[in-house]
Amino acid sequence: MLLLIKWLCAHLIGDFALQTTRFIQHKRRHKASSVHLYLHCLIHGALIYLFTGWWQQWLIPVIITVTHFLIDWWKLYRKDNAASFVIDQALHVLVILVLWIQASGYWHDILPFMGSIWQNNAFWVILLGYAAVIWPVAFLLGFATRRWRDEVADSRLNNSKTSLSEAGRWIGIFERALVLTFIITNHFEGIGFLIAAKSILRFNDLKESDNRRETEYVLIGTLMSFSISIFIGLAVKLLL
Repeated sequence: MLLLIKWLCAHLIGDFALQTTRFIQHKRRHKASSVHLYLHCLIHGALIYLFTGWWQQWLIPVIITVTHFLIDWWKLYRKDNAASFVIDQALHVLVILVLWIQASGYWHDILPFMGSIWQNNAFWVILLGYAAVIWPVAFLLGFATRRWRDEVADSRLNNSKTSLSEAGRWIGIFERALVLTFIITNHFEGIGFLIAAKSILRFNDLKESDNRRETEYVLIGTLMSFSISIFIGLAVKLLL
């Protein structure tokens, strides 16, 4: 396990700490002809070689260097967005995992490990809990607060202040996921901290808006979101 942690540290250091903005801009401008692309990949191989400490083993650093080049080369011809970033990082980590399994000789343990997860009750219960608070609860809250949301939207017509697109939806998703996490890990005090933090952040906006409808709408939505998340969290705890 220590070897995997070392390799992941090497990847993070090489891909973020030691890759400057000038490196990235030069790679995007010159693609495969960029000398910075090759230097970046060589740095990754050197870090893996250094962190591994197997001085006679050079094949793994070479594989890391070559695969890193191929993945980064592929990314240079894609749009610079969140999807390409996630795919890029996932491929890098997948290469590291495969090499780690090969180096550690754990291939014969993969299928039993996957089978144990597939049959693990706790895994499926927790996955069900997170799936519930992220998706169906969002739709439920949307339907339940629709009439108040329409009233708030009407009251904003004469107000120039607007909010970010779908910001409320993402705030709700994260707060429900955090509530569920606090309950599963037996940190119920975290829920109180989360409510207090949200109240402080929203207080000035609601005070300045001088709109009772919006204040009541936010309060209703927040209480419904927290209540449903808490009930789901307690159900998950009971099933566990």
